Amino acid sequence: MSDEKMGTHYVREICQIFKEIEEKSKFSDTGAKLAALADELLPLAKKLYFKTQKGTEDMQELTSQAGELASKIEACQTEQEAEAVCQPYFDMLRKTIKHVKTMKVRMT
Repeated sequence: MSDEKMGTHYVREICQIFKEIEEKSKFSDTGAKLAALADELLPLAKKLYFKTQKGTEDMQELTSQAGELASKIEACQTEQEAEAVCQPYFDMLRKTIKHVKTMKVRMT
């Protein structure tokens, strides 16, 4: 399998994890934010992989963090705790999304 498919596959897997968390989450606001992030990530799957020049290992790390996020949210007692758990991950992904949307591709 080519690296393109693997990296893109991981982005799609992250989006699927977010959708599942939203469905199972007892915190509607956090779930809605995850679903919105997934909706924003999915159309950018190939661009996220190529334009940020992320390797498959980087995408594996992000996917494993998304998987851990589900169990951390389940352990939370309040919406604020769930938000606090998700915030670093949100910030990291939003920074990457912004980078992809504003990056210019240079042909050499």
